[in-house]
Amino acid sequence: MTSTLNSSGMNDDHFYDSPEYDSVTSQHNVLMDPEERERQEEEWRTELAKLEEEIQTLRAVLNTKLRETAELKRRLGITPMVEFKQDLQQGISAIRESEPIQKTNEKLHQLGDTIASSDAYQKTNAAFKSFGAFATRKLGDFRNSTAFKSVEDKVGGAYTSIKNQLSGSRSANEFDDARRNGSNPDNTRNQP
Repeated sequence: MTSTLNSSGMNDDHFYDSPEYDSVTSQHNVLMDPEERERQEEEWRTELAKLEEEIQTLRAVLNTKLRETAELKRRLGITPMVEFKQDLQQGISAIRESEPIQKTNEKLHQLGDTIASSDAYQKTNAAFKSFGAFATRKLGDFRNSTAFKSVEDKVGGAYTSIKNQLSGSRSANEFDDARRNGSNPDNTRNQP
């Protein structure tokens, strides 16, 4: 669209939005004779009424089309949530396929490859692997050590001692009897 300058040096595209237009219109109306001004204003009112009527008709047609669209979507099972999900998926897809995201993804892959092939990464990776093997070997050695065996024996002894103390109680005897007699409560009552 090309813009042209009017005789006053103003851009014609924006002339009607300017305060100068209002003053020109006012001056024009003042210079007209009253009958001519009345005829011009009546013409404008008629044109305005036609435009407003067309706008109302277009709004009514648009509302009818929107209702028909909503009814067809309802019949097809397309709910607002389904539409939202589809719009969201399309938006995410568009973002993923966009050139900046593709370039960023490519650069990140290149950076990852560069890091993985660097000497520092290789040395660090080897150090972690050897540390893991060392830690596993040391834990195995500790488990076979005399200190661990001593602790294991003490814990096992304490467990056996507690179990033996409980076995003398009535509840432990009833449990053992019930286990031997097949969990029938009548069998435990009939025994002496």
